[in-house]
Amino acid sequence: MDWRSLTEEKEEGNIEYKLKIVSPDEDRLERLATQMRYRLREGGGEAIYELGVSNDGLLIGLSEHELKESLKWLSEAAKRIGAKITILREGKGKKGKVVELLIRMVKEDFPIYVMVPVLGNVDSGKSTTIGVLCSGELDNGSGLARSKVLRYLHELKTGRTSSISSHLLGFSENGEIVNYNLASPLDEAEIFLNSSKVICFVDLGGHERYLRTTLKGVTGRAPDYIMLCIAANAGLIGTAKEHLGIATVLRIPVFIVLTKIDMAPHEVKERILSEVLHILKKPGISKIPIVVNEIDDAIV
Repeated sequence: MDWRSLTEEKEEGNIEYKLKIVSPDEDRLERLATQMRYRLREGGGEAIYELGVSNDGLLIGLSEHELKESLKWLSEAAKRIGAKITILREGKGKKGKVVELLIRMVKEDFPIYVMVPVLGNVDSGKSTTIGVLCSGELDNGSGLARSKVLRYLHELKTGRTSSISSHLLGFSENGEIVNYNLASPLDEAEIFLNSSKVICFVDLGGHERYLRTTLKGVTGRAPDYIMLCIAANAGLIGTAKEHLGIATVLRIPVFIVLTKIDMAPHEVKERILSEVLHILKKPGISKIPIVVNEIDDAIV
């Protein structure tokens, strides 16, 4: 989120602006807890609080004392409803610090579950990307990462996914990746038991002969988002266009991952990115693309 582009606070949604909270009485604390519960419900168990920001989106900022007090009382409100606060980032306002907070419900029975089918043209690096994300180990250029997630021998030999497989990426209450602290990073049972939020990546085939299987993997999973992989040395070609069309027709939010950027010259990568942004804005798709340039632009 770009702090410079904050708009007026909305009644709906999981984003709340707070200028400051200093010495609230019991009634005020209860109202804070109730409001926080509402924001968490709106966000499916997660909420974003912008501290030091006025209701109209102005970055006012807080002194060190005001910030400490505000965090103290917000933590107390979160504790009352079984939630936990994590500081995401800090910035500067007119009079002091501005802080962005992630508030997440503490895991009780089941973690927050996010379903993300992974689409893209053949050889766009879908399985490799999933393997790297879920195992925490970089690819060696010879298929090491994808070998961790492919299911069948013929997939390993050809390097092409032909089936449907699911792989979990878990996050703790503090936003840390659970997989990387396990003896087996791909142990789904351990990931599920130790996570407060789980992203389920569904690895699907990119070849046109497997389109029916891919469609089944998308429509049969109630996806929250679709991750569309586009190779930086190839662009939006082949079945990737069809996959984008499927996501558009089904009205599923899409985020695009530009893969193989180390294999494409800078000018080629920039051209591919420009072409993708242009296609997303075309009538029929009509998306407003937001380019993620740094970690502050994305929150998991």
